[in-house]
Amino acid sequence: MNNEVLKTILFKKEITIKDRILFKTIFEVLSTLFTNEDCVSILKSGYKINDYQQVWFLTITPNSEKEKVIKTGYANFLSEDWNVIYQFNSTSTSEKRKQLGEKYIKDKVEFVTFVKIKEKSKVIGYHFIGIFVFDDYHNKDYKTMVFKKVKDSYKLKKKS
Repeated sequence: MNNEVLKTILFKKEITIKDRILFKTIFEVLSTLFTNEDCVSILKSGYKINDYQQVWFLTITPNSEKEKVIKTGYANFLSEDWNVIYQFNSTSTSEKRKQLGEKYIKDKVEFVTFVKIKEKSKVIGYHFIGIFVFDDYHNKDYKTMVFKKVKDSYKLKKKS
């Protein structure tokens, strides 16, 4: 992790996609960005920040491995411009996936998103890629949920 970049993020109390900071683990993200001055988590149950925002950690499969990974029943993919996340899941029923999407829309859930890219050529760790919301399904079998980016930055909560 680049300490100078982190100092800037913490000083301005905002992380943006332009910061290009890499966190080695989920714990590092949580302990650095989502704790108060006493190092106590500011998150509610799970990774909830508040009633409509939550931290989301995803492992992204490169498009070159898409066909192979889909056979396992679960995979996350990014659009070329990194503005859309496709989450494929054939391990859950269509009805459950439909209900999940409806809940995300009803509750106006925003996902403060960190991704790990599953490529041998990339440095392993989590990158902040923005705030995403559920948009729709790729098709009506409900196996692929589509999440669209709504913001390139996240204002950190005051550490008090």
